[in-house]
Amino acid sequence: MDALSAGLRGFRISGAVFIDAHLTAPWAVVTPASADIADIIATEAAHVIPYHLVTDGECFVRIRGSGSVHLASGDIAMFPHGDTLVLESSPDTRPIALSRGFVEDVLKRSTVLPIRHGGGGRTTRMLCGYFAMDRWCGEHLVRGLPPVLCAHVGSEGGQQLLAVLARRSIEETVSSGPGSNAVICRLSEVLFVDALRLVIARDDAPLTGWLAGLRDPAIRQALSGIHARPEHGWDIQSLSKSCGMSRTKFIERFSSLVGSPPMKYLAQWRMVLAARDLREHDATIMQIADRCGYGSEASFTKAFRKAFDVPPATFRRLARGGAGEARLGPGSRSAS
Repeated sequence: MDALSAGLRGFRISGAVFIDAHLTAPWAVVTPASADIADIIATEAAHVIPYHLVTDGECFVRIRGSGSVHLASGDIAMFPHGDTLVLESSPDTRPIALSRGFVEDVLKRSTVLPIRHGGGGRTTRMLCGYFAMDRWCGEHLVRGLPPVLCAHVGSEGGQQLLAVLARRSIEETVSSGPGSNAVICRLSEVLFVDALRLVIARDDAPLTGWLAGLRDPAIRQALSGIHARPEHGWDIQSLSKSCGMSRTKFIERFSSLVGSPPMKYLAQWRMVLAARDLREHDATIMQIADRCGYGSEASFTKAFRKAFDVPPATFRRLARGGAGEARLGPGSRSAS
């Protein structure tokens, strides 16, 4: 298993497309923030990442107060931190804000909404949607990502096929073809992983955290082991050996790239997986402790309380019931 796949193994990514936009210049719209999307679709536990995939033409996208990014056919722009943004045919176009009522109506539909908007000039077509994942994995993933993440998913081979499938799947979804919603959900997941893979492969993309660590061959080896086998009894000696590095050099390079020392990162990753299991599975506390590499329920409970301020059983009850959800989150106190 490659390092990125291992790192995404514990993530539950779902995807949705809610608008198939046919836009003619001049046009400009202010899109909703991810918090608004999460509120409307009633996914309080989810981290929501809006995305826009240009399938024809071109446009500009910017977070308010920052510069514009040019997007052409085949480009996907993702917004990991959920900022409100402006999509526009040119940077000098006055934007209109989508009303709360319109956004609610669109997001609560069971099908993709085809819309037409603009002044009748050159055409841009795009698919607007979002990726959702549980809050703890989402925060772990996006911590090192920039506000705007762009990749080209229609350039060659399988990527070109992906772009074609996106358009065909949306057309089926708009016409309510059999299984169309399931197809577009799976396609959204593929788009997300493929875009992430392409960004990591670009040396100029501003990444920090574990995604930045994947660019370094040695650190990638250690991260792959941690992600694939979190229950293993990892220590500095075994991790540095897996990278072919001395202990001192390994700690220094890992800490510099990933942003935290190796053993602290391991503890944080285990807590992310534990939070997911407590929310999604009915395994006992001891079974989850064992999956995360803790030899006893007591040691696991101590580590979990340190990270989340509540014991595992309380976290499970609150996470599943929704009450107190806002105060639950990895890293509220550092795991070590």
